[in-house]
Amino acid sequence: MHLLLFIKSLFAEPTFVTGERVNHVRHGTIERTDGYVIAQTDKGVMVEWPHFGTSFMSASELCVIS
Repeated sequence: MHLLLFIKSLFAEPTFVTGERVNHVRHGTIERTDGYVIAQTDKGVMVEWPHFGTSFMSASELCVIS
């Protein structure tokens, strides 16, 4: 059972907390940096970027900055 849950987690959409810092990564390269998550819905994530304004994008294209 644990193995099935682990495999399922590999394909789940990532979730983000409001205010979390993120980078936009596409095809292995960083497109935008230092964004802040404003909100997340089942259709995507609203991110505020310091130089690009606000954008709505897929959660799979974002990574958390620790």
